[in-house]
Amino acid sequence: MNIHSLFILNKAGSCIYSRNITKDFESIEPNLITPFFSAIFTFSENVIMKQTPEVLEMGGFRIVFKVKRNYIFAILADSTTSLLFVNSRIDSIMEQFEDFLQLNEIEDYQEIDNKEFDLRIDTIIAGQEEMEYSQPLYRKIIEHLKSLMLGDEIIGAALFSINGNVIFSSLPHDILLSSLKELEIRYMVANEFNMTFYTLENEQKVFSKIIEIPWKLDPLLIVILFQANVPLGMAEINLNKIVKTIQNII
Repeated sequence: MNIHSLFILNKAGSCIYSRNITKDFESIEPNLITPFFSAIFTFSENVIMKQTPEVLEMGGFRIVFKVKRNYIFAILADSTTSLLFVNSRIDSIMEQFEDFLQLNEIEDYQEIDNKEFDLRIDTIIAGQEEMEYSQPLYRKIIEHLKSLMLGDEIIGAALFSINGNVIFSSLPHDILLSSLKELEIRYMVANEFNMTFYTLENEQKVFSKIIEIPWKLDPLLIVILFQANVPLGMAEINLNKIVKTIQNII
């Protein structure tokens, strides 16, 4: 679930900023990729302006891009990366870029080379900027979730922010991905169900629930993987207990 690269282009198609987050695409020359985005906008600019962000799926990768004023922002990520999370990264990067422009003048074809800006971008893509203020708080919740797995009923757990940021996960990879997809669907279709569950082929049970937090604007999503021998009713009771404990911690 990696975000690999970020590109910021002007509408003429020139890449004014690029950042490789992983090593997978570090050998690719940005100017070989950016004309691709420029061609897309030349062909269908009116559609894209109305329906941003746009997503292109190619093999095991997805490119998410968005237009704001005279700039194009594009992120290259694995296709398994939460679209909700990638969209929130682009929004945060656009805000950071606007702040940068207020303090710095750049020419149309000038590439940004600024270590402080690089650091801010890395922090955003890592999803760290939202959690800095509540690190001690999340640490208490994570410790509680880890303690639950010392018993015989719970195999794994995960906690997500509403924008798809993975705060903690000990879930198997496939269940983690499906949980992120569920989070996307919940908020794309305004799902009113605050709890869902399903049973795996091996009879293990996956429960998820929205944790409403009165003093926070955004709720959290918790996912718990129960052993096969845990009855559905007991799993629901335990889930509700976990949610209440987290609300008390918060």
